[in-house]
Amino acid sequence: MAPGIRSVQVASALATARLGRRTPLKVTHLLTYKCNVECGFCTRIHIPSGHMKEPEVLAMMEEFASLGTKWWVFNGGEPTLVKPLGRYIQKAKELQFDRTMVTNGTFLETRIDDVADLNRVICSIHGDPEEHDRVVQHPGAFDKAVRGLRLLRERGVEVIIMVVLNEKNRTLLEDMLRLGEELGAGVACQPVVETTLGGAEIQQDLVPRQQAMAEAVEWLMDQKMAGRPVSASRAYLEAVLDSWPDRPFDVKCWAGKLFCEVTPEGYVVPCCSEEEYLFADCHGPTVGWGDAFQALPDRSGCRACWFKGPQELNLLLGLRPKQVARAASNLVQGKMLWD
Repeated sequence: MAPGIRSVQVASALATARLGRRTPLKVTHLLTYKCNVECGFCTRIHIPSGHMKEPEVLAMMEEFASLGTKWWVFNGGEPTLVKPLGRYIQKAKELQFDRTMVTNGTFLETRIDDVADLNRVICSIHGDPEEHDRVVQHPGAFDKAVRGLRLLRERGVEVIIMVVLNEKNRTLLEDMLRLGEELGAGVACQPVVETTLGGAEIQQDLVPRQQAMAEAVEWLMDQKMAGRPVSASRAYLEAVLDSWPDRPFDVKCWAGKLFCEVTPEGYVVPCCSEEEYLFADCHGPTVGWGDAFQALPDRSGCRACWFKGPQELNLLLGLRPKQVARAASNLVQGKMLWD
């Protein structure tokens, strides 16, 4: 399906859903919490990780398709550690989902045939080889990821480099944009966000100070205006600049109404900030996926996070004139609505 056609379908679904009932337009499936690297700012891997069986996952995908899902995101932990990943991707293709995977990239080479039918891959890279390998505590991780991204580009898969902005990598953003230009990839950025998921806390020296964040975001906005591959809306960057670190985003949250996550064990949760709020009536394999989604609490007043994925959607769905105009322009060009 051509990118422009996908964008038209997604825009139509967003407009319809915004005016009507709850519809899980975007589902992020956390295949596992297990990971082969240990980033200093990620505590998700400390959550005990089970997983659904393959038939349960395939049935889940079919039911969400019947509920109106358009986007499917494979996430983790590290999704390439999951053996049936290739079959899940093929199922998503069969269901005509727009297919994304979030990964650390270290196994892209070995699983290239399994992941080549994705629409896009978001790969976490946090600086030059030395800094990235230090952050993820995995020697050689940078080189493995870049080799895998080159193979994906050869297969025609869209690539986005995700840089988690921390106190130590502000000066390396130029390197990230150059890498994006070399690979033909977008470069997305979001702040390190404090969390205690899994009972662990992130390293405090990685949390950016206000001045460091302001300098980074202002620089990114300048580079975006200059036509460089900054894969973030100006609205998102401005919101981070205005809110970090104490004031929340001033935008309605649509988590649990238009998008949700599914944990490895099959609990439907509103978003990536609430993976430990597990309720029996939100366990999809037990109650059914439609009922689990409908049982989610109202999170429209939540102003808790700076995560790029949900906040880009929230900002777009706020229907502010600048965001709508930019989305319309991207729609014509077949781009992601918020680029």
